[in-house]
Amino acid sequence: MTIKIVTDSSVQLTAAELAQYDIHVVPLLVGFGGDLIADNTVDPAAFDQQMATSPVLPTTSQPPIGDFVQLYDQLTADGSTVLSLHLTETLSGTVNAARQAAKLTDGNVTVVDTHAADRGLAFQVLTAARMAHGGADLDSILAKINVIRAHTKTYLFVDTLDNLVKGGRVPKVAGMVTNLIKLKFVFELADGKLKFYTRGRGKKALIKAQSQILAQLQDATRVEAAGISYVGDESVASAPETLMQKVCPQADLLVARTSPIIATHTGVGAYALMFYTVD
Repeated sequence: MTIKIVTDSSVQLTAAELAQYDIHVVPLLVGFGGDLIADNTVDPAAFDQQMATSPVLPTTSQPPIGDFVQLYDQLTADGSTVLSLHLTETLSGTVNAARQAAKLTDGNVTVVDTHAADRGLAFQVLTAARMAHGGADLDSILAKINVIRAHTKTYLFVDTLDNLVKGGRVPKVAGMVTNLIKLKFVFELADGKLKFYTRGRGKKALIKAQSQILAQLQDATRVEAAGISYVGDESVASAPETLMQKVCPQADLLVARTSPIIATHTGVGAYALMFYTVD
């Protein structure tokens, strides 16, 4: 039985990874007040620049159910099974659109809420794709990605709460107060939900928090993979990258600009640290 892997455009994967494992991506939609277009057709650097100067924040939308149905029909036409892995439900309705589409297609489709995003989502997608190419069965793949999910940590460092407030991820009053007194926040994506981790005044607070988080890795059995994704100027990733390489030099580390979909939620100047450990 051939297993084909589907994900969405919130994932942080390189072009080489997508091609090597024949991973299929259903795009979310994004735009600045006008027509929304496919997220993966937008240049991330140009998007970040526009977001930094635009008087309106961008808006996003989950993929149409029909896009999923069309892809599922195409991929299962030869009798293959589809494993569809998606952005956490608390940030987007994408996984629910995929679930509805799975009921409408005649093929065999399994949809999974990874409780992850960005490179954290990629950890599960890449593992599934590699195992599928190696001939593993669906139960084995699902068991393995469950383990990865349980051992993955994601921390989000935000320079402003404006985008999170607009997206309904934090209360409006919190954004008004914290921007007034220049508080910086760190959130953890835990159990698929964005949870408060720590806060402090100025960027020194973010630097202190990232040092504390990465210090935990020195006691970890082994960091298998890691990612740093950022919005805006690439310099925001330089300090955490240096520290990550020092703390876990053996880890497979990808540093990259995040997708417009994730950038819309986090805002310019944000960055995320993601890693998973193995026993």
